[in-house]
Amino acid sequence: MGYLHSLPKISAITFLASQVICTPLAFAAGYQINEISPSLQGDATAGAAAANNDVSSMFVNPATLSTLIENQAYLGGSEIIPSISMSNARAIHTVNVPGIPPSSITAPVQGLNYQSNISQSAFVPDGYLSWRINNKLVAGLAILAPYGLKTNYYENSVLRFAADYSAVKSININPALAYLINEQWAVGLGFQAQYLKATFSNFNGPYTGISAIDALIAANNPTYLKGDGWGYGYTVGVLFKPDLCTRLGVGYRSQISEQLRGNGQQYTSPGGTVPAPSADFLFNAQTSVSAGIKTPAVLTLSAARDIDAWTVKASAQVNFWNSFNQLSINMPNAFANNSTLQTKWKNAWFGAVGADYRATSTWVVRGGIAYDQTPTTSYRDPRIPDADRVWLTIGASYMMNKHVSFDGAYAHIFMQNQTVNVTQASGSSATSTVPLEVNQVYANYKGSADIVALAIRYSF
Repeated sequence: MGYLHSLPKISAITFLASQVICTPLAFAAGYQINEISPSLQGDATAGAAAANNDVSSMFVNPATLSTLIENQAYLGGSEIIPSISMSNARAIHTVNVPGIPPSSITAPVQGLNYQSNISQSAFVPDGYLSWRINNKLVAGLAILAPYGLKTNYYENSVLRFAADYSAVKSININPALAYLINEQWAVGLGFQAQYLKATFSNFNGPYTGISAIDALIAANNPTYLKGDGWGYGYTVGVLFKPDLCTRLGVGYRSQISEQLRGNGQQYTSPGGTVPAPSADFLFNAQTSVSAGIKTPAVLTLSAARDIDAWTVKASAQVNFWNSFNQLSINMPNAFANNSTLQTKWKNAWFGAVGADYRATSTWVVRGGIAYDQTPTTSYRDPRIPDADRVWLTIGASYMMNKHVSFDGAYAHIFMQNQTVNVTQASGSSATSTVPLEVNQVYANYKGSADIVALAIRYSF
């Protein structure tokens, strides 16, 4: 009976803790999306913080707005087509029951141990607008999606107690100003308003691995959480031109803290949900949920050099993922329970080199290569089986007339093969320091992605 009374609290804690690694697989390291501009993507974003006459670089370095010759409106989008397979998966699910004496149920999870693709295609839009106020001051506005994408496992996957469905969508609204100090120096400052919407699910509750018993007591629906919220930050940047052909830029985007609030439904047994709390010893609860999440600060250093018809570019970027070292979760409506999950992510580097070639008065072609380091070196979760990756990119711009031009880019991303081998432990009680629920999961992953991007620019 003590075991059954503890099940709602066990499932709530596990649900909250497991959902905090709430980041689906994206195609920059961690859950960041680098598909912010087809013109920048053509050379793997090399030189983005030192770009010239390109409004879409303002999100990386707002000071680059000072280089705009005319006002610009820019509208683009990228179609991300991933292929991420999972194989040789196995998992063990344990429920520890506080009491005197304590007890537990441990069972290997039965189900599919492979999946041909756990990630879905996604369209990522971006839009920019600039307006020159005078010969010194330029204003800009960026609206884009810097974080997101999805992972989706089969509901009969052996990993279903650790991860089922994860989706994150973002909108970042970034107004900025650039000021030209003199012919060599410019500075920029911007404000970020960022909206995140997230949906996550996984299975919870008792599981024995014996079909006849599990048919009576195991949940037949996954627990899930939906939440959204706003957070705010800033961008700053500096652009330096030591001579007419060279540009050096530094851009910084601040960390953004957001509190996601929404509704959850936890399933621990067959049947429907009831409002929480309930007098029943085992029930499926409806409850409010909140979770704190931080998106990382990003520092970018870039250089660009014009050499005849060529522009050679390079960038180095550090993503401060150590801000994602833990997440706090709260479900006060159901059990007034708090849980904290240690994620142990590390800061990660991104480096790129590329070049533009002005082939004719109307055509520019470009290409680049980049190395993208994962922050998950010490903790890798099945919701985001992240790995180091290499980008190869090509792109082109076509000037149709003095007002309208088009950008196109293609990228292929090679992901290093990776293994998830992690024990997820969550929750504690007043009578025991032993985690209330434990998932031991193992799986191999391999993958790649193709990205096609198009944009139109209007100069006026």
